[in-house]
Amino acid sequence: MRIVVLGGGPGGYAAAFEAARLGAEVVLVERERLGGTCLNRGCIPTKTILRSAHIVRDTARAGEFGLTVPGVATVDVESLRARKEAVVDELVSQVEASAKRLKVRVVYGDGRLAGPRTVEVRPVCGAQTERFEGDAVILATGSVPFRLPMIDHDLSGVWTSDDAIALSEIPREVIIVGGGVIGLEFACAYVAFGSDVTVVELMEQVLPGTDRRVVKAIQAAIEEMGVRFFLGNAVESVAQEGDRVTATLRSGETLEADVVLSAPGRMPNSANLGYPEAGIEMDRAAVKVDEFFRTSVAGVWAIGDLIGGMMLAHVAEEEGVVAARNAVAELKTVGAAPHLESVRYECIPACVYTFPEVAVVGSSRDSAKERDINAVQAVAKFAANGKALGEGEAEGFVQIVAEEGSGRIVGAQIVGPHAVEIIHEIAVAMRHGLSVRDLAETVHAHPTVSEVVRFAALDAARKCGC
Repeated sequence: MRIVVLGGGPGGYAAAFEAARLGAEVVLVERERLGGTCLNRGCIPTKTILRSAHIVRDTARAGEFGLTVPGVATVDVESLRARKEAVVDELVSQVEASAKRLKVRVVYGDGRLAGPRTVEVRPVCGAQTERFEGDAVILATGSVPFRLPMIDHDLSGVWTSDDAIALSEIPREVIIVGGGVIGLEFACAYVAFGSDVTVVELMEQVLPGTDRRVVKAIQAAIEEMGVRFFLGNAVESVAQEGDRVTATLRSGETLEADVVLSAPGRMPNSANLGYPEAGIEMDRAAVKVDEFFRTSVAGVWAIGDLIGGMMLAHVAEEEGVVAARNAVAELKTVGAAPHLESVRYECIPACVYTFPEVAVVGSSRDSAKERDINAVQAVAKFAANGKALGEGEAEGFVQIVAEEGSGRIVGAQIVGPHAVEIIHEIAVAMRHGLSVRDLAETVHAHPTVSEVVRFAALDAARKCGC
């Protein structure tokens, strides 16, 4: 039983490792380094940078904690870059070690689907092209930064998220195009490092599609840090003269800066992968799959950012594991329908590592009503939480959405300290069908910020009548 995985990011290596654990002979093809965008140019380096930004911000607030710090913390770009690269290198080496331990053969080069169950690889070093045939192929080629057509990305003053993570410099002034997750995280980092930051967002709100209370709270917090917002607006053109760039907005306003960071989001990396020859269905460059991650071609599966949807590393990882299990189950089953698994997306959290953090899972009350769910909403604030007050991080709230009567948890939104950690308590409850009453009756240690979850659950249980 041979399986070829194309793409070595979180989804790809998770699929390869799971297939190997299930007894398959696995070849994992990767163009650059294992870990993909998340590990090398996305999640991990960004959070490493944000940790340094948080320390700068905390140092500036030292007086609030009864501390005197001589001078102001400044950024040593070279040291910061070195630490970021060290963290990435350590994690890449761990993924490589896992591949070796599981006897997954890693092949480096440009891969493409040459036909059903066949992957063609052109090695980076220029050696002879190789072909790998498997009983199944899992496509996990991830995503690339979306490039706005009105912006000339060849200008030296125009960056993508890859450039922002490279840390070649800390610009004095930066215009960020896009008020989504990527744009807001970089806004928090660079404003903490001393940059004058402006965010331009096409939609009328930051984090489009997110609950209104969350949006209002996070925008206010980031504005308080000194970031300016132009909402319901767009960059029509960018021009460069010397070391300065000028962005002209749809509203007619002109902004100047050292750098324009184009961060409107990412798109599936589906170019040059041989899809026309294979006959795989695509929709706006995303590969179409069924609920089990099967493409329209027998024996070919696809996962992660390549198929669109929730373009998050942990989602790709879960999809990779499930796709590998399904591929193996299909190959092992003879004369009967195999048992195939799917992913419950409604129970998967999405996180934004801004200051403060944002974490959501499931539905907001508005989206629940659109699904004809009679939902109630309960809110508890961190301002009344002892640990949050002691840490000086008392802004924000926990908001729980539950079905009236049953108390079934439909979703939750958290803005505040450690939001990206405590959201999982609610995700577990949703995954296993627990009610807000179950959460409310679970004793939470004191003092912890997680107590706010319990208070929100208590209020939700009262409103639900459960």
